[in-house]
Amino acid sequence: MTIYMNPEQFFFGLSCHAVQRSSQRGMKTKHIANLLKFGRKNYQNGAIYYSIGKKEIAKYKDICPGLKEMNGMHLITSLTGTVITLFRNKDFRLIKHS
Repeated sequence: MTIYMNPEQFFFGLSCHAVQRSSQRGMKTKHIANLLKFGRKNYQNGAIYYSIGKKEIAKYKDICPGLKEMNGMHLITSLTGTVITLFRNKDFRLIKHS
């Protein structure tokens, strides 16, 4: 299967897997940018998890009202910054918070 990246996806350092998953899950580059900027950051299993939940939506509602549609979005990057994958899950118990 051929995966085409647009310049924004290349700029964010998305892996081919992340491009495929973002397309399948309807996550746009604005969502990726907001996850990296406003997401809760956790180091786990040799990767960095960025998550948007109710706390982040309430905290940044005046700055970025678009976060409301991102409840339950998660992004995982390598320690070097490459976006590995993206997913949606509103159950935050699965992610260890420090």
